Amino acid sequence: MKQYQIRTKSGFLLYIRHLKEGDAPYLVDLFEHMGPESRYRRFLQSLDNPNMNLVWREAERIAHGDPKTHDGLIAFADLPYQLDAPVAVVRYVMVESGVAEVALSVRDDMQGQGIGTQMLQMLTTIARDNGVRKLVATAQNENEAIWTVLERLPFPMVRAPEGVCSNLEIDLTIYKEEALKTVQV
Repeated sequence: MKQYQIRTKSGFLLYIRHLKEGDAPYLVDLFEHMGPESRYRRFLQSLDNPNMNLVWREAERIAHGDPKTHDGLIAFADLPYQLDAPVAVVRYVMVESGVAEVALSVRDDMQGQGIGTQMLQMLTTIARDNGVRKLVATAQNENEAIWTVLERLPFPMVRAPEGVCSNLEIDLTIYKEEALKTVQV
């Protein structure tokens, strides 16, 4: 299985690979290392005391996704208090031909390290290679961290506010003009 490496802003080396069957325990561990605010921002609902049977069931569903319609990456790090700790996951699920919903989670103690930005950029490459032309998602308007990550992508994004959240579309078929300037030789 192909594996990638990135380094965080604080120097941790992350090992990243595709999600696979058997990853449910890692997904649950990641969820357990997200506080109430992170869970609320990620899942758009309060999950202070979730039913762990439901959490496990959802983790199993994600880990056993159909590779034709679902792909994702999971990152691990050797932390001082936990070796081979799952620290982030990013994934997409096809919702119609060429269109996929994207989701990103980073555990609380690893946020602000550039992990989400790097992993989402990696996932956009994978998604494009798999025929995804557009990524869609819903995010809270006040979630500045995710908006910063999304703005750093080299693809144009359309944001449509609806109340406290915004629906967004990322066009993977073209690059932002600024991104093209940085890759010209």
